[in-house]
Amino acid sequence: TYVPGAVKGVIYKGKIWQFTTEPYSIPIAGVGATADSSYDTSSLASKTVDGSGLDADTDTHGTTASDMWISGMTAFPHWIQYSFDKVYKLDQMAVWNSNQTLEGLFGLSAKNVLVQVSTDGANWTDLGNFVFTRAPGATTCAADTKIPFNGVAAKYVKLTINSTYGGFLSQGSLSEVRFYAIPVAARTPSPADKAAN
Repeated sequence: TYVPGAVKGVIYKGKIWQFTTEPYSIPIAGVGATADSSYDTSSLASKTVDGSGLDADTDTHGTTASDMWISGMTAFPHWIQYSFDKVYKLDQMAVWNSNQTLEGLFGLSAKNVLVQVSTDGANWTDLGNFVFTRAPGATTCAADTKIPFNGVAAKYVKLTINSTYGGFLSQGSLSEVRFYAIPVAARTPSPADKAAN
């Protein structure tokens, strides 16, 4: 600590600057979601980022259809797009695929999915085509697919579902997604950075 008029060679104990180190990868909060369509007013894109259907203790998803996004019955492909409050350095995305009780019969789980990223929502970069794991249609559905982003910078992520595990219904569905970012700056130091004295 700088002390005006301090005697040279004398140590003056000051306040300790405190901070908490970040984990390598942290969940992004406040994610927005839009989609090309929704089956009804209870199966909106926002259901995939609001935690509905997730068990707080086990982080597994239930089978209630109104806790998931289900697309309309228009032809494939279907898309769902996510937006963040700023550009993040993305680590990965965890996916709970469509997990309705009748998943084994109807197969609405997304299967072949193109993942794209953007910093402005207009210019898109393909991250790749991925095969999402089919959900079990059970109350113990864990995040069954992890998509690596490898530190790419993005404010928007778009998932284009080209096919599902069913085939006879032209609908796609997801239960929940969660994005993880790599911290690039310290947060909430105490005292604040550049604080007086």
